[in-house]
Formats: sequence, structure tokens, C-alpha cells
Amino acid sequence: MGYLLGIPLMALLAALQSSVFAGLRLLDGGVDLVLLAVVAWALAGRAEEAMVWGLVGGFLLDLLSAAPLGVTAVALVAIAFLVSLMEGKFWEAHLLMPAAAVLVASLIYGLITLGAAVVAGAAPDLATSVSRVLLPSAFLDVLLALPATHLAGSIAQSLFPPEVAI
Repeated sequence: MGYLLGIPLMALLAALQSSVFAGLRLLDGGVDLVLLAVVAWALAGRAEEAMVWGLVGGFLLDLLSAAPLGVTAVALVAIAFLVSLMEGKFWEAHLLMPAAAVLVASLIYGLITLGAAVVAGAAPDLATSVSRVLLPSAFLDVLLALPATHLAGSIAQSLFPPEVAI
């Protein structure tokens, strides 16, 4: 059921991120809707599905952008895997832990895509890229982290209620 929900959702979020939200910027950084959905779904306890969501959403983002094909997908799958390592352990311990998880995920995502640009031959100014793109994007992602994780948790709980033993 999570795959049936995730694939169309990733297509919608990738399209929104590449079109509508591409114009909403803080300096040169923007909101990473697909990243937020992948991290929130992984934190909701659906890590395997989040990895598939990251793969699909990453390829769709790569198709809609000038990024080398597969870079975003690999970054999102790696992030979903890293988030799954802490799933259910301590992220529910504090209200701000999902925001911290999104902050770390956003920074890793930005560094992977920046590294891919360097490897691909683009020569971005690293200091400018970090200060004008990576950090503002991480800030915007953290602002939306709590609503995204709460929404994902609510959806996951309604679609996949916990088993009750009698």
C-alpha cells in the first residue's frame, strides 16, 4: 500500500518542487519536498518504502533538472537508509529530533549533490554554494520538518495501524 501511495506522491512532489516551488527561494536555496517526504516516511517507520520513494523521486527530480541522472536518487536512498538506522530508537524522544534528522539529511543531500557537480566537471565556488544554496535549503527544510513528519506519521498510522495481540 505504501508503494501505491508513494510513487504517485513522488511524481507530484517532484513536479511541484521543480515548478511551483522553484520560484520560492531563500537566497538561492529552495525547499526539497521529495527529501522531506522520504525522511518523514522513514521516520514514520516505513524505511524500506522510503528507500523506494527516494529512488523514484530522485530519478524524477533528475529528469526534471540538469543534475546527472541517478545522483539525486542515490543521495535520497542513502539518506533513507541512514534515517532507518535511527528509526524508532531516539527520534521520538524529543519534539525537535525530527527537525534535527531533517537538518542532517538536508546537509548530507546538499553535500552529495554538490560533490556530484564537482565530479561532473562543474566548478562551483564551494563557499558561495554552501552559504547561498546549501544552508538556506537546509533552513527551509527544517521549517517544514515538523509538519511533514507529523503528517507522515498520521498517514502511516491510519494506513498501517499497529497490530493488537489478544
